[in-house]
Amino acid sequence: MRGIDADFAGYVRARQLGLLRGAWLETGDVRRAEQLVLGVLTSLAGRWRHLPDASPEAFVRARVHRDAVAAAAGIGPADRRSLGAPPLALLPPRERAVLVLRFGEGRSVDETAEALGIARHRAREAERGGRHALARSDGAAPTGPEIRALLEEASAGVLEVDLAERAWQQALLQRSATRRRGLSGLVIAALWAAGVWAGGGGQGILRTAGANGFPGVTRLALPTTADPTPVPQAAEAVWHTSADGPKYVVAPEAGTEASQPLLATGLTPIIDPNRPHELASSHRPSGLKALGDAIYLEERSPGQWTPVVVWGDGRLFTLDTVALAGLRTGPGIGGPPLDVWAFSGDKTSLAFPQPGRVVVVDVGTRTAHDVAIPSPDLQWAGWLGGYVRAGSATGTWSPGLSPRWPAPDPPRSPGTREFRVENGQTVLDQHLPDPSARPVPVDWPHTRPLGETVSDAAQYASAFALGPGQDRHLQAAAPRTVIVATNRMGYERMLVFGEEQPRDPDCCTVLGWTVRGEVLYLSVAPSGTWIMGWNPESGIVSRVSRFLTSATVPPVIALGARFTVG
Repeated sequence: MRGIDADFAGYVRARQLGLLRGAWLETGDVRRAEQLVLGVLTSLAGRWRHLPDASPEAFVRARVHRDAVAAAAGIGPADRRSLGAPPLALLPPRERAVLVLRFGEGRSVDETAEALGIARHRAREAERGGRHALARSDGAAPTGPEIRALLEEASAGVLEVDLAERAWQQALLQRSATRRRGLSGLVIAALWAAGVWAGGGGQGILRTAGANGFPGVTRLALPTTADPTPVPQAAEAVWHTSADGPKYVVAPEAGTEASQPLLATGLTPIIDPNRPHELASSHRPSGLKALGDAIYLEERSPGQWTPVVVWGDGRLFTLDTVALAGLRTGPGIGGPPLDVWAFSGDKTSLAFPQPGRVVVVDVGTRTAHDVAIPSPDLQWAGWLGGYVRAGSATGTWSPGLSPRWPAPDPPRSPGTREFRVENGQTVLDQHLPDPSARPVPVDWPHTRPLGETVSDAAQYASAFALGPGQDRHLQAAAPRTVIVATNRMGYERMLVFGEEQPRDPDCCTVLGWTVRGEVLYLSVAPSGTWIMGWNPESGIVSRVSRFLTSATVPPVIALGARFTVG
């Protein structure tokens, strides 16, 4: 079950858009609909070669619509306003599901009742109730074609997402985890039965957390159920120990990214700015809140930048209604005004720094407005949860989204960390609950931060540059850059970048975290620009996406939905 089955991929790609739109019509929530459909397709992938017949349709239809009805039961009408027409949004979940099956998919009454697990007369009653609620002003119930047209119009803004590879890989992970749990249980039971237990105070020879604080098993080479390995691995990572204690692995050489295993994150394997773009100016504003998975900038004229949203299937949506000026940090034309925190915490808004203001863009409606900042030379802007933050060499502002500025600094949850330079020395500001706590100096190898610190609330990651003589005998060719991942307990692991092949001076900045705990970073070298993933627990480095940069598309990108920047 390693490589994706061609028949499975063909079935999913033929049905995924219809399933996504149907689930959205029943739940009114794009993200919930996608996760629901992905879960059903993952279950299908796990039993693909053991289906009782050649058609998976009955299994998928029943699971998707029953799960959608159950999920919609917990969503209030106010949260379903994105469904558009009020009568449709106000219908009970079962009535909407019946209409979707009967007229959206053209199913018979018997097929509809079977899919939803209800009696035939219940399906008939739900259909009549839905027709009555959608009646025209003259009291006439809509016809079947009219209901179908209403459903298609309401769901037209739901974008297709390629779920085939993600579902197959998640099924692989689930099967692997099940086997690991079973093997662990058998081995531990056998050891216990054999009396393998160390004497003296009941001290066992099994320990499920290593001394470094990361999940693992010591003294016995048993698989651990905490291992979230995201892709099938061809080889184990080779760990080294630095002179100062932290463990590290050496990153793949520049130019070998394409040969690394693929990490399925939902981001398209190739971000190609040369493919056709959809334009915001040609679309009617929509409240669907369809979220992008990443955003980059294109330089349409010298010093003028346009944002481009990347969807999970590789499609591009250009916000040509938004014009941005470059940031001037020195003589000449400024650089691209984009930071890793461009997406808000709920992924519905974007923030871009501009002289004296921050441009805030609503992703759902494609509208923009300005937030004034009393600084003509802003160097960065982004979101801290629901707060806008912006900064320059003269200060930091947290204006919020109200006319008043500056607003109070946004709250920081205990444990939030930020690396920064203070009086020429890198310090770690942990934002502890004690207001009198001060930032503490950071030991080697944290010498000069590159980019930002990103967090998924459980781990933190930053990239750092190494100065002359600071490699401390690391087993890599002329190491110059490291990424350091730190867990809640303060234990660190490092990814070291050697110079077997030249890399960009700012390589390799961190971008964010996946939901499974891999840190994503941008690898920039003459051989190309790649988004790569590193698992700090297993040490495995994987490729995520190739970013086809050019003279007008620099290697600067921010991650959106599916990822945590923190």
